[in-house]
Amino acid sequence: LQWKIAHRCAGFVEQHMWRLGGGVLRHTHRLGLLAATATVSGALLSRASCLTMDLDDTPAKPPVARRERRSVYFGVNPDDPSENRGVVPMDPPIVLTDDLYWIRDDERKNEEVLELLRAENAFTDLKTAHLAQFREALYTEMLSHIQEDDDEYPVPAGDGYEYWARTVKGKSFKQYLRRKIGAAVDAVAVYLDVNAVPSLPFFKANENWDPKQCDVQSIKPSPSGDVLAYCVDGSGYETYDVRLKDLRSGNELDEAIVETAGNIAWAGDASLFYTRHDKAHRPFQVWRHRIGTEQAQDVKVFEDLDELFWVGVSTSRDGSLVFIESESKETMETHFVPTSAPAEEPVVIRPREFGVKYDVESHAPSKSLFLTSNVDRKRNRELYRASLDRPSDWQPVRSPSGHVLAHSEDRSLDYVHVFRNFLACSGRAGGFTKIWIVPLSEGGAASADAKPMTFDEEACCAHVASNKLFDTGGKLRVEYTSMVTPNSLLEHDVASGKFELLKQQPVPNYDATKYATKQLNVVARDGESVPLTLLWRPDAVGDGASADRPGPAPLHLYGYGSYGVCIDPGFSETLPNLPLVDRGVVYAIAHVRGGGEMGHHKWYEAAGKYLAKRNTFFDFVDCAKALIAEGVAKPGLLTCEGRSAGGLLVGNVVNDAPELFKAALAGVPFVDMMVTMSDPTIPLTCEEWEEWGNPNEAKYHAYMMSYSPIQQVRTGVRYPAMLLTSGLNDPRVAYWEPTKWAQVLRERVTNGEEVLLKMDMAAGHFSASDRYKKLRERAYEYAWLLNQVGKAEEPFAANVTLSESTRDWREIVIFSFIVDGDSGGEGGGGDGGGGDTATSLHCIGRDVHITEVRGGGAVTARYALA
Repeated sequence: LQWKIAHRCAGFVEQHMWRLGGGVLRHTHRLGLLAATATVSGALLSRASCLTMDLDDTPAKPPVARRERRSVYFGVNPDDPSENRGVVPMDPPIVLTDDLYWIRDDERKNEEVLELLRAENAFTDLKTAHLAQFREALYTEMLSHIQEDDDEYPVPAGDGYEYWARTVKGKSFKQYLRRKIGAAVDAVAVYLDVNAVPSLPFFKANENWDPKQCDVQSIKPSPSGDVLAYCVDGSGYETYDVRLKDLRSGNELDEAIVETAGNIAWAGDASLFYTRHDKAHRPFQVWRHRIGTEQAQDVKVFEDLDELFWVGVSTSRDGSLVFIESESKETMETHFVPTSAPAEEPVVIRPREFGVKYDVESHAPSKSLFLTSNVDRKRNRELYRASLDRPSDWQPVRSPSGHVLAHSEDRSLDYVHVFRNFLACSGRAGGFTKIWIVPLSEGGAASADAKPMTFDEEACCAHVASNKLFDTGGKLRVEYTSMVTPNSLLEHDVASGKFELLKQQPVPNYDATKYATKQLNVVARDGESVPLTLLWRPDAVGDGASADRPGPAPLHLYGYGSYGVCIDPGFSETLPNLPLVDRGVVYAIAHVRGGGEMGHHKWYEAAGKYLAKRNTFFDFVDCAKALIAEGVAKPGLLTCEGRSAGGLLVGNVVNDAPELFKAALAGVPFVDMMVTMSDPTIPLTCEEWEEWGNPNEAKYHAYMMSYSPIQQVRTGVRYPAMLLTSGLNDPRVAYWEPTKWAQVLRERVTNGEEVLLKMDMAAGHFSASDRYKKLRERAYEYAWLLNQVGKAEEPFAANVTLSESTRDWREIVIFSFIVDGDSGGEGGGGDGGGGDTATSLHCIGRDVHITEVRGGGAVTARYALA
């Protein structure tokens, strides 16, 4: 009945527009109108005991993109034989026909494409309109767990100030504050308010920037603390302008560095190093800017023309060096420039050698470099030291008792954090993060063996926190968390080994004692043991659930499994998922191969990339089957989720085992693998050849085709209900990938109408920058997900007659658009914007009012719903 009301209301509007000379609604506008009226009709119906109307049964239909045949070549490109297609591209090439290739528009301005995306959004709004009230309830609930007014714990810096960030209730972005060390508590200055950045002239002058997408990165005061440099993007495409601010006067400077990659490093107070993109959006150059001069006078310091490598810059903690890092998925190379002589030529630490990786930091008092590296086939890395005068001569670090953190098969090292009197080495052992402390003598030698930090909880995460000072007085700040313990900032006394809690993340309306967490191990099909982390609330699950056993219950399974990235069991995984867990849904993380949880080499390099990539997907499916078999997940109520490369995971598991899952969430999903990875003009493609392989080469082509989600969608099979989300300006996983996927799914599977695409027309890869908008997006996704497993609450109480329940309703504008035949607003109350003629639909009591405003006058037509 809700659909009938929606279609009848849409018909009313169309008839009214026709009479007024507005023309016929396009498919986009009709779907938007349907979505809006469905929202109101759902509300009315849920409050009505009965409603008799003679309405037709017009079904809601998803948009269908036209087909246009296009040949995609794998191997040598016959249209441009000189194009980089890898080391040994196939010749002759293999040809694939892609009839949706036209949806790709690098400029994001093709009106036919934009119209398709609007239609997709309108269809999704229509299909989820009945969840509007529930979404709002979820948003309010999620917001109730966030301390909106909150200050981070101040971090002292070498310029004599301590720095921290603040969130303010009702403000979308952070404020950045500082005060002199030792000054009065209230002697605080806000040195950057990101909420004010969109109102600055430079931001408003960029017509392609959206205030809600205000992305501010690399907020770095100069060494003296007198000048602030920060990077701003308002498009989501991750191309940043560097802005400068005089912190003594508080004035924004006219000086700017435009079109950068958002990575900056100070060399003293006078020079700023920054990176720039190539045509494929790859950071490939380092430039030096002198403060007070025009960008046209900047000097190019470094350039890497190898398309496999990304370039970055950083300043060492001791302030003595600027590091220029050039890194591919397999190889690293680092140069340095003294900050005291920024115009000197960069010095290479060790020339690149395929397969050799190293991370380096400086110890200025001893004129030394400390490194972790996998050189000499030490695949889990070892700790080394080198002289600044002979940076390529690496020697294993030794203490009086022998080797310090020598290579081991039982642990892996990641980074070394260098301080005046000690080193803090981060890595992993037994599936969890670890930190080892190495004390140093005055000359920079290790004075004792490495000592691991220990914590009360075994299943926890510990990371080296922000420590701006090189000389910390023997103290180290550490971030600690677990699935039930909110993020905690600890100060570790290196000499005594004791910890002091400086601050724990405040989480309103959260009681840790109500939640349970557990680690399981699943035996995969090849015999490997795959870890699983579970979180649940026993009193919400019910049915005999306890602190030891959660199920059987609805279960949401999350995974990623690429690039060696670890999804650790921390509170950052718990907090956004409380709406699920509080409703009796078990939340689970599958630590599949392709991540680095069980060691970077073992879990990623040897078993989770290239020709072993399908282990990632097999592990996830095997975890899902085990959760059902062990009585943890209730059959028919298992859902899954992944983002970006995790979307590749979702695309594969729904192809491999669609019967296992009730619903699937795929955020910015990398699913058009073959077409994307064949084309070096698409951002990220070339460097990704060292992750997945190169489909232009015979060695990888068939294997990659076997797991490319779009090419492997099954025909005539029922799939899980699917919600795909993306951003138009995403430079990492382009909008056309999920758009094409939605079209292919609907064409082939038996329940294609359950495939929804939600495209943010202003966002990039990382969703909204606005913290409230980001929260609303999560509420949108979880309202849909909870509805799929029968956990969505009714938006209104039933059994109330329409006439009695609507007398005191306030006027609600639910839809508006421009009646000019060209442009329209989004469903659900968006402004029409532009034009001289607008039509809006209102619900007032039992009546629908359709009002046209033309040239300052208004004409209203009223229709009764009953």
